[in-house]
Amino acid sequence: MGQSLQKFKDCVSAIPGQTLRVLLTLALGCCLVNCGGDAQSSKTRIQLSTWGSAQEVTVLKTLLRDFERGHPKIQVQLLHIPENYYQKLHILVAGDMAPDVIFTNSLSFPIYASQGIFRDLRPYLAPKATGASDGASEALSEAQFYPQALKAFTWQPATGKPVLGALPRDISNVVIFYNRDLLTQAGLSAPQPGWSWEQFREMADRLTVDVNNDGDPDQFGISFYSTPPLFWLPFVWSAGGDLFSPDLRQFTLNQPKALAGLRFYADLRNKWHVAPKKVESGGASMSQLFLQQKVAMLVSGRWSVPVFREQAKFHWDVVPLPVGPSGQSRVGIDASGYAISAKSKHPAESFELIRFLLSKTSVRTVTESGLIVPSRPDVATSAAFLSPDQAPAHGQAFLDVIPQGVPTHTPPRWNEVAEELGLALEPVWDAQQDAGEAMNQAKPKMDALLEVSP
Repeated sequence: MGQSLQKFKDCVSAIPGQTLRVLLTLALGCCLVNCGGDAQSSKTRIQLSTWGSAQEVTVLKTLLRDFERGHPKIQVQLLHIPENYYQKLHILVAGDMAPDVIFTNSLSFPIYASQGIFRDLRPYLAPKATGASDGASEALSEAQFYPQALKAFTWQPATGKPVLGALPRDISNVVIFYNRDLLTQAGLSAPQPGWSWEQFREMADRLTVDVNNDGDPDQFGISFYSTPPLFWLPFVWSAGGDLFSPDLRQFTLNQPKALAGLRFYADLRNKWHVAPKKVESGGASMSQLFLQQKVAMLVSGRWSVPVFREQAKFHWDVVPLPVGPSGQSRVGIDASGYAISAKSKHPAESFELIRFLLSKTSVRTVTESGLIVPSRPDVATSAAFLSPDQAPAHGQAFLDVIPQGVPTHTPPRWNEVAEELGLALEPVWDAQQDAGEAMNQAKPKMDALLEVSP
């Protein structure tokens, strides 16, 4: 992406500035909102870009209005890009129109961090938390965030010190959602943390039921996602394998431990038939099948909680993924958070906005929507997240998986790598090729993509 970004910059550099702005506005088709009324010349105007559902954006707009009331000399323009966020952000960055504050996730973070597009935020942090523990006077320090989330937003350039390019608002990880009613019908007890792969497979087998005896299951034990990797990588990590070498220069999914994880996951569908094949899902998503009680266990993240609270007609709960041959249960720790453009003319005001949005008060407000696992332990361990009066009863599982979690570390050309990886694994998921053969065939192309990364 770094190469394509430079080519795009070269192409747009000859376009007059005003014309370029008009063209980009038309091309982006995004929503630009002044959250505090009409602009005034005495105010410093900063722009914040984000994706998000209507529910999430409504919460954000409320926070931005609160920020402007407390900071009358700063006006925030909200650039809401609900679809194709990174494609459109790519255009803005290439056209030197990057927003001051950029909401990003750790998967796409290296694409921009490797090009020096994000400002290092460490100089803005306090050595430790100072001031009030909650509210407008709260300073931010690294100690206030889960270290795994900070690591996901740390970029190591070829020379120099590591750069903390963004600060996390939330963490994305996966657990297993399970239908307690279906377990009871099958005479099964609820799964417990520390359960093994074999116990997991046996439970999935007991929960796979051919109701009408036509030879095809009507209810499956476990969901199956071929993409994105966050759904199957936990089995690779829990087997002791990995996708890349630590320096992100070598593709390692063809090594024995990694292959053990791939084969176990593929066998759920192809050997044991406890997970639905494409033709058996009927075009429905795995979450829809879970709600329809056609899938008894579902690998998913916190984002599913609000929908299940509203729509599920059965009792449900969550548990960490099972422990693999490595002796651990390991899932990815993705993060979403705020970065500042290296070209922002108002970095101090931009960080003031980030400081407000990541205060305990603001993170708690977003957490109460049920959508996120907060990046701050002081919010994650509170009732705002654990919600003892709402499902899931064991929401602590989302937090218990963090210490052994794998912080996201992707190469700058991750989009190309992920696309090629998806193509290489498709015949594995469809029982047309062994994982070892497929990954050995994919390795030269993968290593080439990694080698040319900055």
